[in-house]
Amino acid sequence: MSIVHSSQRWDSEYQSGRWDFLHSMQEAARFGIVAGWIHHMFDQVAVLDVGCGEGVFLRHLDPQRLTRYVGVDISETALARFSPRGVANVRTMCSALETFDADPGERFDAILFNEVLFHAGDPYAALHRYRQWLAPGGVMAVSFYQTPRATSGARRQTQDLWSALEQASWKVLDSVTLFNEDRNLFWRLRLVQAID
Repeated sequence: MSIVHSSQRWDSEYQSGRWDFLHSMQEAARFGIVAGWIHHMFDQVAVLDVGCGEGVFLRHLDPQRLTRYVGVDISETALARFSPRGVANVRTMCSALETFDADPGERFDAILFNEVLFHAGDPYAALHRYRQWLAPGGVMAVSFYQTPRATSGARRQTQDLWSALEQASWKVLDSVTLFNEDRNLFWRLRLVQAID
Protein backbone atom coordinates (compact mmCIF):
# COMPACT_ATOMS: atom_id res chain seq x y z
CA MET A 1 0.00 0.00 0.00
CA SER A 2 1.41 3.39 -0.96
CA ILE A 3 1.96 6.07 1.68
CA VAL A 4 -0.59 8.33 -0.08
CA HIS A 5 -3.21 5.57 -0.04
CA SER A 6 -2.38 4.80 3.56
CA SER A 7 -2.72 8.46 4.60
CA GLN A 8 -6.13 8.64 2.89
CA ARG A 9 -7.25 5.54 4.78
CA TRP A 10 -6.15 7.03 8.12
CA ASP A 11 -7.83 10.37 7.29
CA SER A 12 -11.06 8.49 6.52
CA GLU A 13 -10.84 6.50 9.78
CA TYR A 14 -10.31 9.64 11.87
CA GLN A 15 -13.19 11.40 10.07
CA SER A 16 -15.52 8.45 10.75
CA GLY A 17 -14.70 8.44 14.48
CA ARG A 18 -12.94 5.05 14.32
CA TRP A 19 -10.22 6.26 16.75
CA ASP A 20 -12.40 8.24 19.17
CA PHE A 21 -12.05 5.45 21.74
CA LEU A 22 -8.46 6.57 22.36
CA HIS A 23 -9.94 9.37 24.48
CA SER A 24 -11.74 6.85 26.74
CA MET A 25 -11.01 5.96 30.35
CA GLN A 26 -9.99 2.45 29.27
CA GLU A 27 -7.01 3.84 27.37
CA ALA A 28 -5.81 6.13 30.19
CA ALA A 29 -3.88 3.46 32.10
CA ARG A 30 -1.71 2.64 29.08
CA PHE A 31 -0.89 6.29 28.45
CA GLY A 32 -0.29 6.77 32.17
CA ILE A 33 2.25 3.94 32.36
CA VAL A 34 4.32 5.39 29.52
CA ALA A 35 4.11 8.94 30.93
CA GLY A 36 5.12 7.57 34.35
CA TRP A 37 8.16 5.84 32.86
CA ILE A 38 9.22 9.02 31.09
CA HIS A 39 8.81 11.25 34.13
CA HIS A 40 10.58 8.73 36.35
CA MET A 41 13.58 8.76 34.00
CA PHE A 42 13.82 12.49 33.25
CA ASP A 43 13.27 15.71 35.20
CA GLN A 44 13.13 17.60 31.90
CA VAL A 45 12.29 15.72 28.74
CA ALA A 46 12.16 16.11 24.96
CA VAL A 47 9.63 13.67 23.43
CA LEU A 48 9.09 12.33 19.92
CA ASP A 49 5.62 10.75 19.65
CA VAL A 50 5.48 8.61 16.49
CA GLY A 51 1.89 8.05 15.41
CA CYS A 52 0.67 10.80 17.73
CA GLY A 53 -2.82 10.99 16.20
CA GLU A 54 -4.82 13.77 17.85
CA GLY A 55 -2.26 14.21 20.63
CA VAL A 56 -3.93 12.11 23.35
CA PHE A 57 -0.61 11.10 24.91
CA LEU A 58 0.54 14.72 25.26
CA ARG A 59 -2.25 15.26 27.81
CA HIS A 60 -0.59 12.73 30.12
CA LEU A 61 2.74 14.56 30.22
CA ASP A 62 3.59 17.21 32.80
CA PRO A 63 3.93 20.42 30.73
CA GLN A 64 6.33 21.89 33.31
CA ARG A 65 8.78 19.06 32.64
CA LEU A 66 8.39 18.97 28.87
CA THR A 67 11.18 20.84 27.07
CA ARG A 68 10.04 19.87 23.59
CA TYR A 69 7.37 17.66 22.02
CA VAL A 70 7.28 16.58 18.39
CA GLY A 71 4.24 14.63 17.23
CA VAL A 72 4.37 12.76 13.94
CA ASP A 73 1.38 11.22 12.20
CA ILE A 74 0.42 10.18 8.68
CA SER A 75 -3.13 11.58 9.03
CA GLU A 76 -3.70 15.26 8.28
CA THR A 77 -7.19 14.88 9.78
CA ALA A 78 -5.77 13.70 13.11
CA LEU A 79 -3.20 16.49 13.17
CA ALA A 80 -5.88 19.09 12.38
CA ARG A 81 -7.62 17.96 15.60
CA PHE A 82 -4.38 18.10 17.59
CA SER A 83 -4.57 20.58 20.44
CA PRO A 84 -1.52 21.24 22.61
CA ARG A 85 -3.80 22.85 25.26
CA GLY A 86 -1.36 25.56 26.22
CA VAL A 87 1.74 23.35 26.27
CA ALA A 88 4.74 25.29 24.95
CA ASN A 89 7.29 24.06 22.41
CA VAL A 90 5.00 21.62 20.59
CA ARG A 91 5.44 20.82 16.91
CA THR A 92 3.52 18.38 14.71
CA MET A 93 4.52 16.92 11.37
CA CYS A 94 2.54 14.99 8.80
CA SER A 95 4.73 12.06 7.82
CA ALA A 96 4.70 8.29 7.59
CA LEU A 97 6.88 6.66 10.22
CA GLU A 98 9.10 5.28 7.45
CA THR A 99 9.81 8.71 5.94
CA PHE A 100 10.02 10.95 9.01
CA ASP A 101 13.28 12.83 9.40
CA ALA A 102 14.19 14.90 12.45
CA ASP A 103 15.79 18.30 12.10
CA PRO A 104 19.59 18.18 11.76
CA GLY A 105 21.14 17.53 15.16
CA GLU A 106 17.74 17.06 16.83
CA ARG A 107 17.68 14.44 19.61
CA PHE A 108 15.00 13.21 21.98
CA ASP A 109 15.12 11.80 25.50
CA ALA A 110 12.08 9.63 24.83
CA ILE A 111 10.69 8.24 21.59
CA LEU A 112 7.22 6.69 21.78
CA PHE A 113 5.74 4.09 19.45
CA ASN A 114 2.22 3.81 20.79
CA GLU A 115 0.27 1.20 18.79
CA VAL A 116 2.04 2.25 15.60
CA LEU A 117 4.71 -0.37 14.86
CA PHE A 118 2.00 -2.82 13.67
CA HIS A 119 1.82 -0.63 10.60
CA ALA A 120 5.54 -0.66 9.76
CA GLY A 121 6.70 -3.05 7.08
CA ASP A 122 9.65 -3.99 9.31
CA PRO A 123 9.09 -2.89 12.92
CA TYR A 124 12.59 -3.72 14.08
CA ALA A 125 14.14 -1.77 11.18
CA ALA A 126 11.92 1.19 12.15
CA LEU A 127 13.18 1.05 15.75
CA HIS A 128 16.76 0.85 14.53
CA ARG A 129 16.22 3.86 12.23
CA TYR A 130 14.75 6.00 15.02
CA ARG A 131 17.59 5.09 17.34
CA GLN A 132 19.72 7.75 15.60
CA TRP A 133 17.48 10.43 17.15
CA LEU A 134 17.86 9.24 20.75
CA ALA A 135 19.79 11.56 23.03
CA PRO A 136 22.48 9.89 25.17
CA GLY A 137 20.67 7.92 27.87
CA GLY A 138 17.41 8.21 25.93
CA VAL A 139 14.65 5.60 25.91
CA MET A 140 12.10 4.15 23.54
CA ALA A 141 8.65 3.12 24.75
CA VAL A 142 6.70 0.59 22.70
CA SER A 143 3.04 -0.33 23.22
CA PHE A 144 1.13 -3.08 21.41
CA TYR A 145 -2.51 -4.05 21.77
CA GLN A 146 -2.84 -7.84 22.03
CA THR A 147 -5.81 -9.80 20.78
CA PRO A 148 -7.20 -12.57 23.00
CA ARG A 149 -6.24 -15.16 20.34
CA ALA A 150 -2.88 -16.70 21.24
CA THR A 151 -2.22 -17.64 17.59
CA SER A 152 -2.92 -14.22 16.05
CA GLY A 153 -0.46 -12.52 13.74
CA ALA A 154 -0.39 -9.50 16.07
CA ARG A 155 0.80 -11.70 18.93
CA ARG A 156 3.53 -13.23 16.77
CA GLN A 157 4.63 -9.78 15.62
CA THR A 158 4.83 -8.53 19.21
CA GLN A 159 6.77 -11.59 20.32
CA ASP A 160 9.21 -11.20 17.42
CA LEU A 161 9.77 -7.54 18.31
CA TRP A 162 10.12 -8.33 22.02
CA SER A 163 12.75 -10.97 21.20
CA ALA A 164 14.61 -8.49 18.98
CA LEU A 165 14.62 -5.95 21.82
CA GLU A 166 16.27 -8.50 24.08
CA GLN A 167 19.35 -8.62 21.86
CA ALA A 168 22.67 -7.13 22.92
CA SER A 169 22.06 -3.70 21.35
CA TRP A 170 19.08 -2.96 23.66
CA LYS A 171 18.59 -2.95 27.40
CA VAL A 172 15.06 -3.67 28.63
CA LEU A 173 14.32 -1.28 31.52
CA ASP A 174 10.74 -2.40 32.14
CA SER A 175 8.11 -4.62 30.58
CA VAL A 176 4.42 -4.48 31.51
CA THR A 177 1.32 -6.40 30.53
CA LEU A 178 -1.82 -4.34 31.11
CA PHE A 179 -5.25 -6.01 31.26
CA ASN A 180 -8.60 -4.22 31.17
CA GLU A 181 -11.16 -6.51 32.84
CA ASP A 182 -14.24 -4.56 31.70
CA ARG A 183 -13.40 -4.85 28.01
CA ASN A 184 -11.28 -8.02 28.09
CA LEU A 185 -8.40 -6.23 26.38
CA PHE A 186 -4.72 -6.28 27.07
CA TRP A 187 -1.59 -4.53 25.94
CA ARG A 188 2.12 -5.21 26.17
CA LEU A 189 4.39 -2.28 26.89
CA ARG A 190 8.15 -2.16 26.96
CA LEU A 191 10.69 0.51 27.82
CA VAL A 192 14.15 0.05 26.27
CA GLN A 193 17.45 1.88 26.12
CA ALA A 194 19.96 1.60 23.28
CA ILE A 195 23.35 0.14 24.14
CA ASP A 196 26.25 1.36 21.99
